[in-house]
Amino acid sequence: MKVLNATWDEESLGVRTAEVSIGQGDSLEEIGSALREAEASYRYLAVKLPTTRADACFLLSELGYTFVEDMVFLEHDLHEIRRTPLEQRFYDSVKIERMQNGDFEELLSEIDAGSFSFDRVSLDPYFSKEASARRFHHWLMDEKSRGAILMKASYKGQMSGFFTIRDTGDGVYSSALGGTFMKFRHTGIGINNQTPEIVKRLGGRKLVIGVSTNNMSQIRAVVRSGFFPVRANHVYIKHTDIAK
Repeated sequence: MKVLNATWDEESLGVRTAEVSIGQGDSLEEIGSALREAEASYRYLAVKLPTTRADACFLLSELGYTFVEDMVFLEHDLHEIRRTPLEQRFYDSVKIERMQNGDFEELLSEIDAGSFSFDRVSLDPYFSKEASARRFHHWLMDEKSRGAILMKASYKGQMSGFFTIRDTGDGVYSSALGGTFMKFRHTGIGINNQTPEIVKRLGGRKLVIGVSTNNMSQIRAVVRSGFFPVRANHVYIKHTDIAK
């Protein structure tokens, strides 16, 4: 079991934050003890619980934790994607290239406008929409500082979306952030087909992404694009200053 001082979220959210990861071998007694200890030091806790640990769901509920989402992790082995003529037309209409410094202002404005307001922070009435946007800003810059490549999608000359890709070692790449801008939702010009092909060109062998069940349209899109689910975490949260 790991309890991390989530300084990256504290800066965005304004409260001392812990990110807790529960392991397969952690006993209920260990989990309860560690959480009670963490609650004395942190105002906001986010707990990641493997879906294989259904026994701990009851304990978290008893301790006052609220379920907010499942995070589903999917992989792509970079196999060739077969497309219908309509899908190919949509694919060909989107141009993918590396983001330039001048693109960041537009991307950050899109985040501020709520284009990615499906995360657990944005949906939490305790936090403001501005706090959620700050969190995305910091997350994006953190990914960049850790070596992520930022790619943009364009449709008819307009920036329509973005995604990050980062080499995590042994040919495995992750894409922690990405999505289609609000204006282009429900158009069929998503970016999920292109991401595996970019990774393949970079010499990768596998791409791993995580998608929240609060964003079911994204889950449907990535499954259609050849990703397959490999594991999932339940996510519970608690605000200790209002829990009493």
